[in-house]
Amino acid sequence: MTYDRSEAELARTLTGAADAAPPPVGDLLAAVHRRRGLRTRRRVQSALAVAGVIAVIGGGTAVARGFFSSGGGEERTLSAATATATATATASASATASAGPTDAAEPRRVAIRPAAEVWPAAVTRIPAKAADGRRYRPVTGLSATELLLIAESSFEKAGRLEVYDTAARRSTVLTDTPAPEGVKGYYVQDVEAGSEYIAWWGETPNNSDKWADFWVVPRAGGTAKQVGQVTGDLSQVERIGVTADSVVWSVTGGGVHRMPLAGGSPEKIAGTDGLHLMSWPWAVDVAKGREGEDEQKNQTKVVNLETGQTAEVNVPDGVQGLRCGPAWCFGTEKDRENNASVVQRVDGSDRKSPPDLSSWGGEHSLARGFGLFQVSGVVGRDARGEEIEDGQAPLAAVYDPVTGTTAGIGKRDSSGGGGYGTGISSSPTSILYWDEGQRQVEKCRKVDATSVPRTPGEPVPTGKVTSCTTTVEGGGKELTVVNLLAVPSTK
Repeated sequence: MTYDRSEAELARTLTGAADAAPPPVGDLLAAVHRRRGLRTRRRVQSALAVAGVIAVIGGGTAVARGFFSSGGGEERTLSAATATATATATASASATASAGPTDAAEPRRVAIRPAAEVWPAAVTRIPAKAADGRRYRPVTGLSATELLLIAESSFEKAGRLEVYDTAARRSTVLTDTPAPEGVKGYYVQDVEAGSEYIAWWGETPNNSDKWADFWVVPRAGGTAKQVGQVTGDLSQVERIGVTADSVVWSVTGGGVHRMPLAGGSPEKIAGTDGLHLMSWPWAVDVAKGREGEDEQKNQTKVVNLETGQTAEVNVPDGVQGLRCGPAWCFGTEKDRENNASVVQRVDGSDRKSPPDLSSWGGEHSLARGFGLFQVSGVVGRDARGEEIEDGQAPLAAVYDPVTGTTAGIGKRDSSGGGGYGTGISSSPTSILYWDEGQRQVEKCRKVDATSVPRTPGEPVPTGKVTSCTTTVEGGGKELTVVNLLAVPSTK
């Protein structure tokens, strides 16, 4: 019994199954790029912890399907980069049973240099943990040398906010992030840095309560203050912002609301029906949404909520999933292999399709108008038509639409896998990070064939098979961080 499945097919299968992927094993930061959706629980998940099970039977290979267990109802996602990496590891092992000839010509390389070479001033390394052992989770940059971090008191539970100074190589505590009195199961969600305050919102994600609250602290630090609480539809928070006098947020059904920092009742901002906050004061007409929800829908406008000015998006034929900030849009060209990317200005001008960049799902907008794309690494096909991948290619890339500069993010390990994370700010973040000390390790053992999960209706195998799983080991000491606020201005 043999299943011949290409890396691309495996990647699609893994991506489709990711919502049911099991919890990560080991270090949290194997940090895949997070495509955070509706009410995401901030459960950064390592795609590398998803078991790639290969059953070798009678000299052929069978890639087991349907082996992802339920994750308890939480929304979990698998990034395109790591889906491809996981699929590559699986397909490579499968190919050993029936390898064919390959082209003699040396395949080309992906021409994307690492961010450390492109923007050396923007790349640094920071400790993965605070002095007391709490794990750091990057949020966003506050300046070219200041990084806003969450120090977790337990798995994905924020304990305090810190600022790490990359020039002085030291951190400063801004504030603790307490739970409201009498509220059990409380988790901090998105954090947002405004010009005067840092704000965040929290909820109780593991129960059915429709409830959320908002907190602020001055950027200089101090004691956190709860601004207020909301229930019902107002608690279905999508993104938040903070001004000099209010917390603002959009809800999943559309509409932007505000609440005074001094306390008081929430009010809906006039004219925001159907709008969704991107980064104050900018709002758009496409929901943040779940993975797979309206991914192909194009955005049609960008609204400045302070001035009321609306910019209509010029959407050319043949483009889908277009998402725009105040100046630039990122999307996908239809009917192109590898989900080829398209970049343009809001008015449709300066349209381009950068090579080697894929718009495979997720959010593409980063701070300062930069775009984030996956890098498939596919550079050709062998004599059998199988894809050839550049093992040295980055996992993802940041693209500067003004200059056309592309900078590689993340590092593939020897197995072809790897991972990276994006800061968890509500607005498009300026931080990307990864742990270069982590690596994928494949372990195989003989098991009874009947124990290998399979799709209902498939024949039951017999005898012994080799079952292989891929896990993450190492790391946990340092994070490599790219801070886009330290990239020289291109305006």
